[in-house]
Amino acid sequence: MGLREIAVIIPAYNAERTIGDVIEKLVHFGFARKNIIVVNDGSTDSTGGVAGKHGVMLVEHEGNRGKGAALKSGFAHAWKENLGKALVVDADGQHEVSEAIGFLKMNGQYDITIGERRDILRRMPLDRRLTNKVVNLVVSLLSGIRTTDVQCGFRYIDLRIFDRIRLQTNRYETESEMVVKAARRKYRVGFIPVSTIYDNEHSHIIPLVDTMRFISMAVRLLWH
Repeated sequence: MGLREIAVIIPAYNAERTIGDVIEKLVHFGFARKNIIVVNDGSTDSTGGVAGKHGVMLVEHEGNRGKGAALKSGFAHAWKENLGKALVVDADGQHEVSEAIGFLKMNGQYDITIGERRDILRRMPLDRRLTNKVVNLVVSLLSGIRTTDVQCGFRYIDLRIFDRIRLQTNRYETESEMVVKAARRKYRVGFIPVSTIYDNEHSHIIPLVDTMRFISMAVRLLWH
């Protein structure tokens, strides 16, 4: 499958400073501008306006509904446009666009291919490293597969998985829910190394609240 036949989904919240550069890097790499889907998740800055000026498909949420909700909107629009594969990229510019080729080289080996941020995981503060390890341990136990960086937003997905799984969460825990449900349905989930670019970006994760959401999601999946 050529780059111009792949959807690129960018969930975006208050990303006016970086979204334009991310879009143009994707276009320069070879992705079709018309297949780049920016989901503006109720931003209070000019994220939507900046993205719109770059000629991409823009999906607007009236209020902030969460990264998971933005992903689901992006998947739905890609499917509506008859695009069967989707690359997901964060809007803050932390992903090296050229590394998308690594996902494509898998040649259908996986139904979900997720980036593994080995460089940044080693440099995370101790509390975040521990949280990441606990999340991966829980997801590994729930899914029956070994996960190494399930919270990485850089991933390549065969959208046919959504014929058999339904995502019910709306925030950061959605990325973990996707893996657990896909693995339980015997879809293939794999990880490949990726680098991470950081420029003092502000994380929208609320540690305590989002941890509680993850725990709630994990408990529900434990019994289903």
